[in-house]
Amino acid sequence: MRRLLCGLAALLILRAPALADPPFDHGAWTQLLERYVDDDGRVAYGALAANDRAALNGYLAALAAARPNDWPRAERIAFWLNAYNAAIVNAVLDGRSAETLWSRYGMFYQYQVAIAGEERTPDAIENRILRPSGEPRIHFALVCASTSCPKLRRRAWTGEGLEADLDEAARRFLRDPTRNHIRVGASDIRLSMIFKWFRDDFGGSDDAVRAFVSRYVEAPERPWLTEQRPEIEYLDYDWSLNAQAGQRP
Repeated sequence: MRRLLCGLAALLILRAPALADPPFDHGAWTQLLERYVDDDGRVAYGALAANDRAALNGYLAALAAARPNDWPRAERIAFWLNAYNAAIVNAVLDGRSAETLWSRYGMFYQYQVAIAGEERTPDAIENRILRPSGEPRIHFALVCASTSCPKLRRRAWTGEGLEADLDEAARRFLRDPTRNHIRVGASDIRLSMIFKWFRDDFGGSDDAVRAFVSRYVEAPERPWLTEQRPEIEYLDYDWSLNAQAGQRP
């Protein structure tokens, strides 16, 4: 009987489906971020262009060859967040910027990078792939190379721990007084234009936006936001390049 059971076990092992491939390796992107992004999220574009353009090209080539459609949801979201941010950095090195209305059109709607087997614009990645995922916290992870954007963090997004990392990104962005002004007792809160542009992603109404914001601010601010319902105003968006001093490409 023991011999029979061992034989059956061996047969089941042989017929078992192969283990899934490991998650996509974003290590090359993390190395570039650690090397060229400071703690304030600003980028040494000039140094990156001079010293590590080949490494960025290699990472982009790996993104181009990937096929993420059947990956777990968290892995897919992490992949496309990194793809967007790497494409934007590459666009800056190629002479693009978001500093004027016309240049924004060129960067977001015309500039293309091969990702997952197709030429894609940053706009397509954001609006056709990431936003339909129904995850509003992506807006605190996508970095469009501008000062008022969320800070570019110094490591790649990964599927492992993505929920906690996106929560932390939301807290960091909302508690940053250079990007949002939230003070208990004030007549209004002044939020990033991101909440206006993507209002539907945050619930579509002022009450929904306040409820969303309340989840990521300090405890004393939460009941004030949802019960006192301060007016919402929006801050001007600073489109200047998020480069370190002297590090424009």
